[in-house]
This record gives sequence, C-alpha cells and structure tokens, in this order.
Amino acid sequence: MKRLTIATCLFAAPFASAAITVNSYSHSPNPSSSYPDSGNQELIDGVADVVTWGEGVPIGSSQVGPFVGWLNTNASTTFTFDSVQTVRQVTVWAADSDSAAGVNFPSTITLTDPNSSFTQTFGIPNPAGSEMRPIVMEGFAVTTNQLQVAFTRGGQWTMLTEVTFDTIPEPGAPALLSLAIISLIRRRQR
Repeated sequence: MKRLTIATCLFAAPFASAAITVNSYSHSPNPSSSYPDSGNQELIDGVADVVTWGEGVPIGSSQVGPFVGWLNTNASTTFTFDSVQTVRQVTVWAADSDSAAGVNFPSTITLTDPNSSFTQTFGIPNPAGSEMRPIVMEGFAVTTNQLQVAFTRGGQWTMLTEVTFDTIPEPGAPALLSLAIISLIRRRQR
C-alpha cells in the first residue's frame, strides 16, 4: 500500500494546475486616472488586495494602489502569454462594496480569444458583503497566446487587483495515469 500511495503522489503531481505567465496586457479603454494601472503591471504582480470597501471605512491612497478601476464604462483587457497555452481557468480578483462608493462586481465577464472564434460569457452573482473576492471561471479550454477579458459593469466602478490564468488537466487524466502506473508496478512485481 505504501508503494501505491507514493506512486500516486509522484505521478499525479504533474497534473496539478499550472500558472500561465503573462508577458503583457493592454486595456480598452484605459482605466480611470483615479485608479490607473502603473506600468501595466498591477493586474499581474501577484498582489490581490483585500481592502474592505464601504460601511464608513475610509480608504486611503496607499490602500488603493494595487487597484485598477473604470468609472461608468465597460472595459476589456487583452492579455498576451509567453507562448501558446491551453487556458482552462481564469481568476479575477474584484472589489464589491454592496454599492457603497459605487463599487460592485462586474455583472458579466466575457473571455474571448482574438485569434479564433472562442468566446464564453460568465454571469457573475453579487455576493453579500463588501470585500475583494476571487471570481473563478472554469469549465472551458482554449489554446491561444492571447485572451481578452471583458467586464460588463455592475455599478459605477469596476475595481480589479489581480488576474491569473491556469491550465488544469482534463478531469480523470491523473486517475488514468495512476492506473497505468499501478498496472506497471504490479506487472513488475510478478
């Protein structure tokens, strides 16, 4: 049993999700001058801010530094990867204040591959509470070197702090590989 557990762990590890490296990105339109994107790095710097908005809590300029925001407009950002990748999950860290200060989750997020016909729209529920939360979109697979992420505003402000892309294995792939390894081990023991 010990061998089986070790073999399963060793061979399932390559099937864990893997982050996709973003080389650059561009916005359309540009973010508000109140919440600019300093050097087009805020959304890929690995910092997902956790400021709680609203409820009379003052937000200082040092706390909003990691935020990129658009006022009264729908926005999109096109991300370019370091190579062609199969994207299976996108996570967007967005602010929600339950309408305090006009900050809300986007009502929808649409993923589009500018190089193919792939497009998928996700309706975003507005959760209770006012904080920064991850919005995880999965259940798709697109192989590309670019992905456009478009936001339909859910309030006055759309505020983001981080966007990540991951490649996740097909369901069942680790199990199939594990079964193959177990079969090889058993055959070898005979």
